[in-house]
Amino acid sequence: MYRDKIEALRTWKKSDHRKPLMLKGARQVGKTWLVREFGKTYRSFIEINFERNPQFSSVFKVDLNPRRILNEVLDATGREYKPSETLLFFDEAQASPLAVKSLRYFYEELPDVHVICAGSLLEFVLDHIPTGVGRITYLDLCPMTLGEYLVAIGEERLRTKIQKQPLDEALPEIHHHKLLRLLHQYMLVGGMPGVVNEYVASQSFRRAHEAQRDLLRTLQDDFAKYAKSHQMKYLDLLVRTIPLQLGSKFIFSRLGENVRSRDFSPPLELLEKARIVHKAINSRADGIPLQARLNPRHFKVIMLDIGLTQNLMGVDLEEWVTGGVQKHVRGGPIAEAFVGQELTAYLNASVTNPLMYWHRESSGSTAEVDYLVQLGNEIIPLEVKEGASGRMRSLHLFLREKRGERGVRISSKGFGFDGNIQNLPLYAVERLFAGRHNA
Repeated sequence: MYRDKIEALRTWKKSDHRKPLMLKGARQVGKTWLVREFGKTYRSFIEINFERNPQFSSVFKVDLNPRRILNEVLDATGREYKPSETLLFFDEAQASPLAVKSLRYFYEELPDVHVICAGSLLEFVLDHIPTGVGRITYLDLCPMTLGEYLVAIGEERLRTKIQKQPLDEALPEIHHHKLLRLLHQYMLVGGMPGVVNEYVASQSFRRAHEAQRDLLRTLQDDFAKYAKSHQMKYLDLLVRTIPLQLGSKFIFSRLGENVRSRDFSPPLELLEKARIVHKAINSRADGIPLQARLNPRHFKVIMLDIGLTQNLMGVDLEEWVTGGVQKHVRGGPIAEAFVGQELTAYLNASVTNPLMYWHRESSGSTAEVDYLVQLGNEIIPLEVKEGASGRMRSLHLFLREKRGERGVRISSKGFGFDGNIQNLPLYAVERLFAGRHNA
């Protein structure tokens, strides 16, 4: 397995201004694996998992003196320590809030100690623990992107072709169609590392499907860790029904009869903090920054992973596999959710940095652009669909109203340009962020 974020960790290690690093992400997206793999670049690697070994939390209860904490950890683990050659890893740190709080003191008093903190529910701890402004570096980890998936299944050369292909020139048909087929495969398997490993080992979609079911049960078991007892039923219903509203404005009343937003809004926020779902919020896009003109009452919701989404939707494996790529990747809610997942990874989308889209509703003229991306001082509208430029009414309308220079159509078409509309194949979303995927 290969994860792009390991390059960011290598940059962090070499930095002259290195701070303790906090790695955030949903359950089972590969945080522990990533840090362990990175730990191989050190002479000594010390891992403390606070869920598996809760006794270590007592080390932080005496005081938050980093030198004492380090010495006691070394005594307990029998490991050696040498400055800049040892990585100290606090895993599942949400189970030990004081360990999270200690990070600022490692930065202030023991800057030579390389410390990484990770956990799947850290957002809930950070609400109550002051870590000190400017004393911690944050890094987000999402499910594997399509590019990472290609590497995992032995198609690294195809990913390289995507990364190096001239934007005004389509890939040869043989590569283009193979990538669409592999994208079709990825939309079923998804990017959760455990599921990808199962598929690579078994070459069975059904085994991958079963691994997804096990993972979904694990995510649901976590509800008890961050929700009140009366919210559990709302969380369960949300997870089961959110995929049914893909591609459209999320409306609570669609969840069922007698549903009130005041009951479901807080649980939805909990799922967002746990990174099980991501919101795309409507922006007026009147200028930079995009977040300045958000309408938080109008939003769409996607699940963290397209494979889990398909599983929750009750995808028919036989129909999906035999239906062919053209039936499933030409626009539509699944393709839009896939693009949202890719954008989430490359933009480090989160509660404080949400995905955005544009929707205008006026008398006799409704228009919507699926996603908006801000790159530098440029606002780029993205439309996810198949078709000629004549069908890009909303995209062209946005560019006229906002005086935009270019729009992007993401579809099953090859690379190319139609005037000021750039064509990006669905398998090439990462090309929007050339040189940025490690940030």
